[in-house]
Amino acid sequence: MNNCAIICEYNPFHTGHKYQLDTVRNYGANNILCVMSGQFVQSGQPAFCDKAIRAECALLGGANAVIELPTVYATANAQYFAEGAVKIISKIKNITHLAMGVVADYDIIRRIADIKIENPDKVKAALISAMDGGKSYNAAMAVAIIKIYAEKYGDGEQAKLALSDPNNILSMEYIAALQKYAPHIEPLFIRRVGGTYNDSSLYGKFVSATAVRYAEETGAFESTRRYIPYKFDDIELYRRRFAPDIDAYKKIALFAAKRLSPEDFAHLRNCSEGLEYAVANSQINDFDSVIDSIIGKRYGKKRIYRLMLDALLDIDKSMLDKRFATRLLGCVKDFDFSILPKQVYTNNADLKRAASVDEEVASVLKTDEDCALLYNILCGKDGGYYNYSLVKV
Repeated sequence: MNNCAIICEYNPFHTGHKYQLDTVRNYGANNILCVMSGQFVQSGQPAFCDKAIRAECALLGGANAVIELPTVYATANAQYFAEGAVKIISKIKNITHLAMGVVADYDIIRRIADIKIENPDKVKAALISAMDGGKSYNAAMAVAIIKIYAEKYGDGEQAKLALSDPNNILSMEYIAALQKYAPHIEPLFIRRVGGTYNDSSLYGKFVSATAVRYAEETGAFESTRRYIPYKFDDIELYRRRFAPDIDAYKKIALFAAKRLSPEDFAHLRNCSEGLEYAVANSQINDFDSVIDSIIGKRYGKKRIYRLMLDALLDIDKSMLDKRFATRLLGCVKDFDFSILPKQVYTNNADLKRAASVDEEVASVLKTDEDCALLYNILCGKDGGYYNYSLVKV
């Protein structure tokens, strides 16, 4: 193995993430490059703590470099989250593998991914049928895959069980993205250990990031110290001084959404299936109540959160097809910069220069700038996207 990539959020970095990095290193990776969400994560919400802290934890945990995933992908659904990261990974010099955590049999994950890759028309037809029946996109995709899986292998129960876990769904999308953009890169499956994705319990050697965040929210953050291998005191201090004001964010996002007409909403990245009317025409002026009034069989909560962020940052559908540039968040001191893709820059001046000569790059970077500014305002901090220095360990 030469160089291996990991797509991550580290929200926050915990012992399970350290286990994954150690496992990848034991497979013989010369360099481990992480592509990580910035100040907002895939759920459409502010990150638990600043991207610089999370990047440093990754480097202390065994990564050689951490690259920022642009906001338009970092806060997108599973398919575009995967595709955005793989677009970066595909250009890394001597990259051979993409590591991914799974909780199902590896053969099942490969079969599921192959079904999505090899049967696009069949999957699309089954997807539309399930959505017409009132299911959300993710639920409908699962139904479509399970149906075809059962036809091909005689039983869809294995696929049904696998697709009930978000990690497996992401792995399916990672493999599909590799096939589309980087067929020369092999998936490296690493079995997830400890708590499941949404498990909020603290027990055993490994827990989920959900459990860590829940403990902090309920005033029990100290009980997670043994699960946070690096910079626990810095993270705890950050949360006390700069934790993003979620209540303020909800009010700002709802205001942004209320200003849009259904026609404006229809152009946003996460809007389809008549969702523009459900949000724009709502007379409710409380964020959580608006969300609760919309979610159900057809629309998932995270999708509505992402749509609200779209409204706030003006992320339209065209953003996902544009050229982009991004930054190196951090690296080890002896890192070989020559293996980085050309679209990954190590300083602010070069990023600004890239934007000055390419309108598409500029528009995607503008979303990152707005996102960083919003995050800092919610945290009560000065500065913005370009007030950032490369983290070195």
